[in-house]
Amino acid sequence: MIRAIFLDIDGTLVSTVTHRAAPRTAEALLKASAAGVLLFTATGRHTRVPEEGYILDRLPDCFDGHVALTGQYCYLRDGTPVLQRPLDPGDVKRVKEMTDEQQIAYTYTYEDQLYISRVNDRVRRHNASIGLPIPGQREMDPSRNVYGITLYMSAEEEEQYLKPLLHRSSTVSWIRGIVDICSENAGKKAGVEAVLAHFGISPEEALAIGDSDNDLSMFEAVRWRAAMGNSTPALRAAADYITETCEADGIYQAFAHYGII
Repeated sequence: MIRAIFLDIDGTLVSTVTHRAAPRTAEALLKASAAGVLLFTATGRHTRVPEEGYILDRLPDCFDGHVALTGQYCYLRDGTPVLQRPLDPGDVKRVKEMTDEQQIAYTYTYEDQLYISRVNDRVRRHNASIGLPIPGQREMDPSRNVYGITLYMSAEEEEQYLKPLLHRSSTVSWIRGIVDICSENAGKKAGVEAVLAHFGISPEEALAIGDSDNDLSMFEAVRWRAAMGNSTPALRAAADYITETCEADGIYQAFAHYGII
């Protein structure tokens, strides 16, 4: 029996095309919650701050917690942290120096704040394409705990400028032109495992649903794995079930397939 479901946001719960949830997604979530299934987002977003959390206003208030910032800041519905793994300070310092030199824009997150380093045409185009507001601009302080950095850069720039600097971190991308930095001991897998342990739920009782390569680690933490119809080839290959696209009520169909609703 499935007791917990972990859901990616962009491309899974909310369309990256329409910027809205499918018509029956809310119905599926509410039915699952009423049946006693625990619901969690598992996302690269920072869901505690207005600049990122606004998207949850489009969904029912039924989530029991959040695996946020690709597993680096995870917390329960009441705000209680379950897992906190900031980035390595040395990696943060080197990334800041490189992006200043190369004039590469990035967003970064503290425990309860999100900022952007600079705003340029690349930032404006990308954020407009997925309906994301541009955060306030401020210089990053490497002496503080930084829980996530998201860079506006190409795969070529990632290989040339970013990866050689990271000693205790790795990179993951969920959409072209965007790269997230993750702590080497974080990732969605670590966050999901921490939440399951907190509630005493086994991997055999958990389902994960996603659409991008940054959901692969989440799949490693659970027994049941559903890929959206709009998923990347790698995620589809790792799934035991492929549902419809986000826009075509893929969440509702997946919940029905696993007997949750």
